[in-house]
Amino acid sequence: MGTYHGKSKGDLNVANLVEAAKSGNKYETLIALRDILATTIQSCESGRDMASNSKRLMEVIGEIEAIEAERAKEKARLEAETKNKMSKHDRLKRKHEVR
Repeated sequence: MGTYHGKSKGDLNVANLVEAAKSGNKYETLIALRDILATTIQSCESGRDMASNSKRLMEVIGEIEAIEAERAKEKARLEAETKNKMSKHDRLKRKHEVR
């Protein structure tokens, strides 16, 4: 797995997961969990463990994608709302200029 300042990559992944979980940030926790699952699958020798970890990895990826889709939807909504506000302002400005 390689080392980094005396810690294996797996130890760093676990540390990242613990920190993300402590932060209360679900998205960051899922990202850290995804990374741990991928690392675990990569070094897995048991077919049974490979299957269960692969299934869980796909579930975690689905949860990450759902959060990202919701964020994108919210961003688009806010952008449209901002655009509409600007358009209303421009319409009012033009209306006053015509008078």
